[in-house]
Amino acid sequence: MVVKKPLFTFIAVLLFIFSNAKTTNYQALEETVGKVSNSYKYIELTKRVVDNENFYVLKYQNLEYPQMKDLAYISFSANYDQLNNLYNEILKGSKMKKNDPVNYMTLGDGRMGVTRLASGQVRILYTENGSSVVKWTWLSKGQLKKIFGK
Repeated sequence: MVVKKPLFTFIAVLLFIFSNAKTTNYQALEETVGKVSNSYKYIELTKRVVDNENFYVLKYQNLEYPQMKDLAYISFSANYDQLNNLYNEILKGSKMKKNDPVNYMTLGDGRMGVTRLASGQVRILYTENGSSVVKWTWLSKGQLKKIFGK
């Protein structure tokens, strides 16, 4: 019985070390650019660098209505200037008039639309290619800055 305890402890320590090593390695691969999470919505932009190319994932989900299952998962590649242009295009939505048409752009495997809501908020609409399902969320200017790490 005396021999089993040190062996068990040694195995437990090894498992702990290797499980933490995998977690640390994974976290080093993907970094969160910005995130907004409250009782109404969850929005996160993450970045992963592969072969010196930046790959981003924009995830969002409305949480206000539990019956809605509209998780958007938009993956795209962009350099710094392209990501900044995307931020500026979304920000333009806060300056649109209520009756202005939706501003559409191609992003990832679909089409993103940007329009204005009340009080300068921006509504983002996303439809994947070949789908008619529109996944949407909304952001204030401050939340948009936070998502893009500005």
